[in-house]
Amino acid sequence: MSEPAPAVRIEHLGPDEGPPMSAFARALRTHEGDALRFLDPPPVDDEGWSALLARTAAAAPTVPVGFADALAARQVALGAGPKAEANARALADPDNPALAVVTGQQAGLFGGPLLTFHKAAGAIALARKLDGLDGRRVVPIFWLASEDHDFDEANRALVMDRAGHARGMRLDVAADGRSTMHVEVPEAASAALLAELAEALPDTDRGHLAIDALAREPGEDPATWAGRCLLALFGDSGLVMVEPPVLTPWIGETYGWLLDHAETIRDAIRTTGEALEAAGLPAPLHPQADDATPLFFRTEADGPRLRVGVNGEAVRLRDEPAPMSRAELRETLVTHPEQGSGNVVGRVFVQNRHLPALGYVAGPSEIAYQAQVRAAAEATGSFFPLALPRPEATWVDPKTDAALAAFGLDAAGVLAGAEPAERDADEALERDLKVFGDALASLEDAASGLLDRGGRGADAVRRSIDRLEQTWAKAEAGIHKAFEADAGVGRARWARALALLKPHGKGQDRLLSPWSLVARHGLDAVRAGLDSLDPLRPVHHLVHLGPDAAPEEPPR
Repeated sequence: MSEPAPAVRIEHLGPDEGPPMSAFARALRTHEGDALRFLDPPPVDDEGWSALLARTAAAAPTVPVGFADALAARQVALGAGPKAEANARALADPDNPALAVVTGQQAGLFGGPLLTFHKAAGAIALARKLDGLDGRRVVPIFWLASEDHDFDEANRALVMDRAGHARGMRLDVAADGRSTMHVEVPEAASAALLAELAEALPDTDRGHLAIDALAREPGEDPATWAGRCLLALFGDSGLVMVEPPVLTPWIGETYGWLLDHAETIRDAIRTTGEALEAAGLPAPLHPQADDATPLFFRTEADGPRLRVGVNGEAVRLRDEPAPMSRAELRETLVTHPEQGSGNVVGRVFVQNRHLPALGYVAGPSEIAYQAQVRAAAEATGSFFPLALPRPEATWVDPKTDAALAAFGLDAAGVLAGAEPAERDADEALERDLKVFGDALASLEDAASGLLDRGGRGADAVRRSIDRLEQTWAKAEAGIHKAFEADAGVGRARWARALALLKPHGKGQDRLLSPWSLVARHGLDAVRAGLDSLDPLRPVHHLVHLGPDAAPEEPPR
């Protein structure tokens, strides 16, 4: 039986509403701001996009047929779907080679946090918008940075458990300095993690679907596992996943070129970093080390990545003198490219020298260093695509909306920093209880006219006052506890709302796994929410998931 049509409502918050928007994202979306000195904004109409497509087609690299075939085969192995396989082959179509909207991220547990999926959704949306314009093919590409060696960062996921609490998860595997794709994961470690996930997620059909989608294949490395989890959520969307190892046979000369131009790239990044800081803008790649290059080197194909530094012909690996000259290092990189890899700068050059990218969808920090890499590309006469901010979004469920409304707030306000009105709940409770107790104590004064009448009527009034005072004396402690329990429920509702909107006090998209949302609201609903994200619109998307969520277990 298929799921009912998902109920998803999208609310758009302007640049001055909701979470703060980065200077580059705001400038590129609104076409205003100092950041436009460093990056060009996207076109505003089809005529502008047509011109960009034509310029990209003339300047972008040609994709070899062999690379396209290898890429298509990899899509089949990853289960990316027939559209992705066709899109991969379209990159080398001799009659009408496709252009690409590229994005990417390092591998993350279960595919990574929401921001990774938002980037992919942005690339898919823009490729869909441009595909067919002037008869040109445009396909979305996700660069899975499986060479990244920060496994501690990759090895984490945050899910909302059955009680509505944010629960962190990790594989019981230690980092060893090697790339994520080379980390070995014992079957027992992934099985234990999946069992923990099954205990945390709702015990429903939707929860079981999420767990099945996230199960690791036998022998699968963490990067491939992450990539397959990401693709599983998007289904047959046409998203092409590119992993550096697939490109290895064609990449050696690019590594040699990066080593040849290391000083030019370094100087351009340094100069632009100084200009960005002078303009009050972020410069995440500044300052550059005096011997910086855009490369890492492995002494063995699956060994740790070592930072490459050069000073003339002298080479340093991870700040230690290397037993090879610059010329010898270059020869090794060209003939054995599996021993090389780009750093955050080199990766951008690798992408731009091998993929026909008309634009790259980037996160806030990433788009800031795109401005520095663009200067390096211009200094080396290299092609550089448009830099675009990824769509920004926060996901909200009905329980969170209801909880916030009880405090007179909404999600937009909380994201902008609003909190419930400050008051000392304990002092307020004691004050209100005292007011009531004082009112009871004053009943005799209030009834003095009746009491002064004497007789049976006055006796009845006296007995009534006495009973009220006795009842209150017996009930006061229980009433006190009941109000304290109510306050606890309110605090719990507020804590649950914050756990979803700002887990651990950070942006939801930086930590929360979208599979938490799948487990509660279904795959179709989350896909519909992702499909609504527009990377070009100057807004923060609030994705309100509908009331057909899977039931939650009561807090324990």
